Amino acid sequence: MLLSRLDLVVVWWCLVAAVVAFVRPLEAAPRRHVLGGASALGLAALATTWLPTTVAGDVLRTLLPALFVLGAYWTAAGYVVAPDTRLETRLLAIDHWALGALRLPQRLTTGPRWVLEGLEAAYLSVYAMLPLGAWAAWAHGRAAAVDRYWTVVFLAEASCYLVLAWLPTRPPRDLERWAAALRTRSLFRHANEAVLTHGSHRMNTIPSGHAAGAVAVAVSLAWLHVPLAPVFAVAALAICVATVVGRYHFLVDTLAGALVALAWWWVVSASL
Repeated sequence: MLLSRLDLVVVWWCLVAAVVAFVRPLEAAPRRHVLGGASALGLAALATTWLPTTVAGDVLRTLLPALFVLGAYWTAAGYVVAPDTRLETRLLAIDHWALGALRLPQRLTTGPRWVLEGLEAAYLSVYAMLPLGAWAAWAHGRAAAVDRYWTVVFLAEASCYLVLAWLPTRPPRDLERWAAALRTRSLFRHANEAVLTHGSHRMNTIPSGHAAGAVAVAVSLAWLHVPLAPVFAVAALAICVATVVGRYHFLVDTLAGALVALAWWWVVSASL
């Protein structure tokens, strides 16, 4: 079977990730991590061409790319070095200037709990949003729609991870003491922090992978004229708001993530 557009994109990303590992001044172990992850991810993408043209094969081709996104995330973890504290200070200053009128510390720590729970649930939902979006694309347009969908989503998410090599920062929740109080007010906050503690490298991505992935899902489904696209658009907006309000990302991260998703959608749609 010929390589799909998504397979080619994943392989090219792996090559770029490997080049970046040599361009950046990494130590031997992190460089091996990136090279090993890129090799495994590239081979996994190539292996999908051997999946049978059966119902089971279609299901795997529809859902497996979610693991490609996760693989790109962990491959880029090798780029993580000491955080750029000067950049963190600048990003916090922008947030305090742009969001100061919202009085987030007071509203989130003393306001209605249901607001915080809703935002935290939205943030957590992105992990289900990607495969659910793929399923919606398949139900509407089968293999061709799924390939277009995952091409945009993978490019949007994975390109954000590469930037870790140049812009290493910690998330604002680790820099603002008041954010620690939120875990006592929200069950979904506990769930999110458990996922981030045990399933992430705990560094911030600029642009935000959460925002980029959510917006990429929404615009891809709208582009494919999937009937459920408006539902995913509302979810994407809620996720973007949650990334900032919950202090998982700086405002700049989230805005940049949304723009990255729109840019890759334009590139992919223009190439067809």
